[in-house]
Amino acid sequence: MNKQEQLLKFGIALKNRRQALNLSLRDVEKMSNVSAALITKLENGKMANFPKALTIKQLSNALKFDNELFVLANILSDPTHIEKDEKPFEQEFREFLATKTSLNAENIEQTIYFVSGLEKLQQIQKL
Repeated sequence: MNKQEQLLKFGIALKNRRQALNLSLRDVEKMSNVSAALITKLENGKMANFPKALTIKQLSNALKFDNELFVLANILSDPTHIEKDEKPFEQEFREFLATKTSLNAENIEQTIYFVSGLEKLQQIQKL
């Protein structure tokens, strides 16, 4: 399956779940902090890439998915084909927190802020 087909399946899954739960785009926007415009683009397969892991986590929580959206976005597949240095640490850490913990979006941001502050503190102490 190519990337466009995956994006379409991802969008169909979003739209079907949203409609099954009788939620409007605005309802999902309020519940997930993801804009209705982005949700519409995703549902209609109008995106060139999958959203960030944090966005998928927010939509998953709002639409009561488990890991289905991550599987559709190939985030939970075996990452052996990805080079280790291909992604910045912060992005890898954000994806890890979004997929492997039950933290909400705000807690993930706070955790990343805290960790980056610790890194800066260590750099200052080395001086």
